[in-house]
Amino acid sequence: MNLIKNLSKISLLSIVISSTLLTGCDSGNNSAELARAVELENLRANGTIIEEVAIVNGQTRLRAGETHQLSATGLDSNGDTRDVTNELTWTSSDNSIATVNSRGLVSGIANSDVNQGKVTITGTTINDMYGEADISVSDVKATAIDLKQSNPATGSIYTCIDASITGDVTYEDGYISLNTVKNMSFSVDDTTTANISADGILYTSNASVENTTVSAMIDETSDQLTVTADPSSLEDINIILADEEVTSIISLNIGQRLQLNAQATLVPEVSTDVFTIDNSVSWQEQSTGFIGVTNQGEMKGIILALETGVTVLHANCGGQEATATIQVNGEVTLESVQINDGAETIAIAKNSSVELTLTANYSEESSLSSLNVSEFTQWTVNGSSLATAELISLGTKQANYKLTAAEDVTGELIVSATYDGITSSVIITID
Repeated sequence: MNLIKNLSKISLLSIVISSTLLTGCDSGNNSAELARAVELENLRANGTIIEEVAIVNGQTRLRAGETHQLSATGLDSNGDTRDVTNELTWTSSDNSIATVNSRGLVSGIANSDVNQGKVTITGTTINDMYGEADISVSDVKATAIDLKQSNPATGSIYTCIDASITGDVTYEDGYISLNTVKNMSFSVDDTTTANISADGILYTSNASVENTTVSAMIDETSDQLTVTADPSSLEDINIILADEEVTSIISLNIGQRLQLNAQATLVPEVSTDVFTIDNSVSWQEQSTGFIGVTNQGEMKGIILALETGVTVLHANCGGQEATATIQVNGEVTLESVQINDGAETIAIAKNSSVELTLTANYSEESSLSSLNVSEFTQWTVNGSSLATAELISLGTKQANYKLTAAEDVTGELIVSATYDGITSSVIITID
């Protein structure tokens, strides 16, 4: 049988090579055909040639200038399913309305009112199997939203585990966009622990069952959905290092940063998967001052070693807790703190901003000369009606306190920053 298979391969390659020799005047095309034939034969020999293609995330409405990622799954000759998004040749039926790149990313080019602005996006395999999906590009208004849970599709969501909220949206021209979050503005009621991201990821952290009302709006059209979060299936949570190792003991030097993550498991009869719960976990230091921990934003879970000693870090969610003992090493003596370059006054214009950084300066004998401690500083503003302020770039070496002056007032205010019992102040004049 192996001999027959090998002869079959040799025969196919011989035919292609003979064809190449007979039509050698078009060597570029022939080389491509030969490479295609060899790849096809390899796929067939391995049983991995795709026999069916399905496009995922189709039937979506875009506006001109927006993008949408399609993906594709393929069933191969072994009966296995795999992601074939990057194996396909992607085409659009009308590039003047929407284009698609080699990885299935669709770009809306022009709004259209012809045939509901629909174009057909096709993904084709090397052996000419294909799948299709329609995309619409139009700027007509939405008339109805039908919010729903996408993951899990039914029942309660699992506390601490990210859930997905999407909607089917009907537009004035009758087009229905399925399972979309495009142009939706989400919110949740403020009586629960729930939060929701701009792309419809909902997460909760309460230790008991709670109901959350999710609201979504497109244009002037809105809808609401009540979601129940249940922690009863949550079995355990763990603190994870960046290398995905569960940890309970961590050693750092002063000034060192480390990314921590959290994972959760459900009871085995529900799922044997491990889930990342960085969105929902809450971090707390048992003995304050030894480390700083970022508890919000994209860098959530970053810890910064601040002072020599031992502390315990707690990760909490859904009534479960994980802990890690943290040893901070190094010898430092704090001598002073200063805002920016230490100037007494900073002048800014109305409706403009200034970024204030508090630096801790250590003695010459210390293992560290200075450290940006802005994120873990107590900031106060005397004259806050003249400006608004927020901490930005959390979890990074560039963290700072951003002060933005009001649009139509001038005056003077004092900003103070206190770290480890030492205070630095600066006068901000708004002209």
